[in-house]
Amino acid sequence: MTDRPNAVPVPGPQPLPPARLQQLVDELRDADRRNRAAVNLVPSETRLSPLAALPLATDFYNRYFFDEHSGFRGGLAAHRLESEVAAGSLARLSGARHVNTRPVSGMSAMTLAIAALAGPRGNTVISVGDEHGGHYATREVVEHLGYRSATVAFRSGRVDRDDLVRALREGTPGLVYLDLQHSLHLPDVAAVVETVRRHGRGVPVHVDCSHTLGLVLGGAVPHPLEAGADSMGGSTHKTFPGPHKGVLITDRPDVAERFHEADMRLISSHHFAESLSLGLAAAEFEHFGAGYAAATLANAELLAESLHEEGFEVAKAGETFTRTHQVWVRIGDPEDTQRFFDRVTAVGLRVNRLSRLPGWDGPMIRLGTNEVTFEGAGPRSIRLIAAALGHARRAAPGRGPDAPEIRASFGRPHFFDDPAHLDPDAVFDPVTAFAAAGRG
Repeated sequence: MTDRPNAVPVPGPQPLPPARLQQLVDELRDADRRNRAAVNLVPSETRLSPLAALPLATDFYNRYFFDEHSGFRGGLAAHRLESEVAAGSLARLSGARHVNTRPVSGMSAMTLAIAALAGPRGNTVISVGDEHGGHYATREVVEHLGYRSATVAFRSGRVDRDDLVRALREGTPGLVYLDLQHSLHLPDVAAVVETVRRHGRGVPVHVDCSHTLGLVLGGAVPHPLEAGADSMGGSTHKTFPGPHKGVLITDRPDVAERFHEADMRLISSHHFAESLSLGLAAAEFEHFGAGYAAATLANAELLAESLHEEGFEVAKAGETFTRTHQVWVRIGDPEDTQRFFDRVTAVGLRVNRLSRLPGWDGPMIRLGTNEVTFEGAGPRSIRLIAAALGHARRAAPGRGPDAPEIRASFGRPHFFDDPAHLDPDAVFDPVTAFAAAGRG
């Protein structure tokens, strides 16, 4: 190392002064208040219920927990909320015997499923191309794990059979990973399974239903496992109103064992507090999920129809506007779309602005009815949302509906609106409740 006697000393980094820290805290609180007051129509997000949010403010957020026999004891008092409540509720909701809650996100669940099921490195993993609505990162995850990626087209609810047969016959297929993030259609899982069973020589089929998990578990759309898939899973914070976590579900013991073997290599901390949150969200969903899932789909169709009446160019899924929680609209060129986006944001509505969607070139607005339905939006609320979006699109003078007016129209939410209401005669203390759960 060369000495530099004439170099000017550079002062080290200075800590943030308390006044700046206080400013940041105030900014965070203000942003949180605005988020809570907004009407969120982003289809890949949802809001946690008060019950499901409880674990995230406890000491368990910072604790490891593997099992009762490990050397980590910080999560022991509450472990039954994960091992019994989360797995038990999700097993009952899915009708499957094996639930793995160790993935920390949808991408984590994707990585684990591919690593567990695709077989020896060099095998081919077949997925939906991102230009047809598949996840943007699937191909890269597949290739980073040492597999060959092959993509197939998806149109009007069906995977292109010729594409799929061709991919199954080329190379050594190891896994069909059926994933969609942009879709107005539900995949015909049974048709995919039938083709794979005929041409795939035992290749497993995994359905990544991140976007529709709540609709599946709520019984509002066809169930991938009942359609013949070997496993399913994905993120738990889109139509399923849980925390940022991932889940893998199967009725096959051998597949469950492969998931377990892979998760021991790929996941250390599985974010224990989020796992507890997932357990409470799943237990709560057993009470509210069926009504919520049906209402989410009804609200999506009503939103699309109402926007069409407002003069929007609304994408269609065959004879109907949508078969999922998503609604797509085109505003115009990038400048028009940005102006609309800014006006909508200004009145407290949150929407997705995307550069393109499958079958639609140019900028698009992607909407979802999952979060507002969870919070209690019904037909009147949906029509107010459409009116607010229409007012923003026209840049009409005067005042259109805004977030406070829309939120005031909400009915009862699809969750326990106050954890104390679970037992009206008791004060709900999360630390005490979690400790009691651990003692059994």
